Amino acid sequence: METWLTDLLTQLTSGPHYYGLIALTALVEGLLVIGLLVPGSVICVSAGALAAQGHGQLALVCLAAMAGAIVGDLLNYAIGGRGGQRISQWLARSRHARLLRRAELFFAAHGGKSLLLARFFGPLRGFVTFVCGGLQMPPGRFALYTTGSGLLWGLIYPAAGYLGLRTWQQTHPAVLSLAGLALAGLMLALWWRYRSRRNHHPSDPPA
Repeated sequence: METWLTDLLTQLTSGPHYYGLIALTALVEGLLVIGLLVPGSVICVSAGALAAQGHGQLALVCLAAMAGAIVGDLLNYAIGGRGGQRISQWLARSRHARLLRRAELFFAAHGGKSLLLARFFGPLRGFVTFVCGGLQMPPGRFALYTTGSGLLWGLIYPAAGYLGLRTWQQTHPAVLSLAGLALAGLMLALWWRYRSRRNHHPSDPPA
């Protein structure tokens, strides 16, 4: 790896601000509407891949991702509880009406388990927790499910990047210096492709 790139990664991943950024990204990704614009999953996978190269600590990356995910869900739940009806009316007239309706149906079909399932399906993540707040799901029950989903998500995504790159390192040592960047680029491309398709997909009329 080039010396300048090594120095940059060392500086970036050596301080507490790095883990704070991961936590903040995970938090924002769980918020209603705004979270659709933030590739938190991509960043967490990339952070795990960087840890496999010695840049940052995997345990701290996982803890930061877990904390951010859980706090983001709790905040989104509170938003739904306080302004659910008013915000839902606005969403019903926006291009996000289809996602709101899907989240409502998803929660009706799966109940508390929808929090575990939606955590790993980005587009619905922020909408399901918002719906839970708007429908006054008991706080204790919500906290139980969302904590479990946040812990799993915060462990699985960084670990996937870490283990994926370690495996790649063992089989293809010649591209070790580019593997982390390639992984991040691939996931960003997939995320951008999804965003482009969703923006060109006509929204369903409000129910």
